[in-house]
Amino acid sequence: MVLFLLVSSAATANAQDDDETETTTDETEATTDENHTEDGFDDDDDGVSDDEEDRNRRQVEVYATPTYVEIKSELESGGTEDSFTIEVSTSLDGVEFKVEFETENSTTETEREFEVEFEGIVEYIDDNGNGLYDKESDTEVQTLDLSSFNPIAYSVESHPDGEIHVLNVTTTDGVFGALVYATGEFAEINGSVIAPTQVKIDVIIQGFDYLENDSQLALEVKLEASMETSYEDVTEDEEDGRATEEAEVDVIMDEISGFFSWKENAEIDGITYPVNASIVEVSPTQEKIYLNYVRGDVIIHDPKVGFENLLVGTSGILGIGNLLANNIVPLAAIAAIAVVGIIVVVKRRS
Repeated sequence: MVLFLLVSSAATANAQDDDETETTTDETEATTDENHTEDGFDDDDDGVSDDEEDRNRRQVEVYATPTYVEIKSELESGGTEDSFTIEVSTSLDGVEFKVEFETENSTTETEREFEVEFEGIVEYIDDNGNGLYDKESDTEVQTLDLSSFNPIAYSVESHPDGEIHVLNVTTTDGVFGALVYATGEFAEINGSVIAPTQVKIDVIIQGFDYLENDSQLALEVKLEASMETSYEDVTEDEEDGRATEEAEVDVIMDEISGFFSWKENAEIDGITYPVNASIVEVSPTQEKIYLNYVRGDVIIHDPKVGFENLLVGTSGILGIGNLLANNIVPLAAIAAIAVVGIIVVVKRRS
């Protein structure tokens, strides 16, 4: 006797349109069929089981104007409500991503935030040949400030994994562009599986007006945070099998971490090349990250920004925050976790 169980969730989408703003809300539809992952059914064939997607499905709301977009993602699990908000804005200073996290249960409320900003593109001559922009020793040819932008274009795209919220940010000269993707559940976008606790950014640099024949480019990124940061050469997405060849800067926030990550390779004129990154501490709360690219006419790279240790039950493991919220971790284990949290600041993940 065979029993078939069909589980489906309703998808909702609301849109409000006027001259300046647009708001949408989505919860993505999921069904079960004969596709399997190691942990169960995988109806949308994105490598993440339907059970994991159900546990982590978030409600996404987007508020958009020509110069400012707010992406808010919320989830309630085990008596704890959490929300993270990514504010994307354009100005004379560049493209800014302000990332905020808030969690609340019956007794406590926690808020954290950090900022990532794409500021400019540096053309330089790599005098010491190490593939990195060294401000003190390399020859800076010019810096193209990212300061003049077209209105941010916001759209919602239908996708096998549900609705995808897309922002298209471009400079008025067309040299720099960023496609920003956000979703309420795991989704495969342009060959990368994106978690609902992060946004994917496709950076595109094209038609750069080089002044020297032997120069190359570096994208100048500012990261600002009041918390401690740590460079990692293995990301959560790599550990969970959703990505390969990534690196990141973590922003340590108690049980969870904010992060800015990037692929360690880029597509340049249709060919894959390594991306070297140099990190310079400007002040106790500010770092400059230079993502270095070999010379080319069209450079396509893949950073991400979001939070780690926030996913519920992926790969059969609850994030630390969810373990604590649900009183699953005994006191001795909590003490051990606190010690590990201190070690992580100075050591790479094992």
